[in-house]
Amino acid sequence: MGRSEIPGSVERLQFAETRLWAVAVAFFGIGDIVTTTVGLSIAGVYEAGVVTGFLVEQYGLFSMVAVKLALLAVFYLLWRSTPRPHRVGVPLGLALLGVIVVWWNLSVKVAALHL
Repeated sequence: MGRSEIPGSVERLQFAETRLWAVAVAFFGIGDIVTTTVGLSIAGVYEAGVVTGFLVEQYGLFSMVAVKLALLAVFYLLWRSTPRPHRVGVPLGLALLGVIVVWWNLSVKVAALHL
């Protein structure tokens, strides 16, 4: 394999960004919505987020989808406006937050089901 066949750091970073965005959408977007929706159907479980709790109570679960889409759009615009290599922090942060939130939601559900 010649030197020209080895992907450069920019190409590797772009590949990582694509994967991080996939994880961010899967966990921060879809995973949080699904685990929250399931959790709210369990007696004694409520939305702990002040803003999200208010929106879900007033406008239903669809409001949470609208907020998630808006947040993902804002973070995408932030990512687009941030120069490389620093912009990888946007999907990385969302992916980490998403995994933590889904883990938290699942742990709350497991605890509620065991009570």
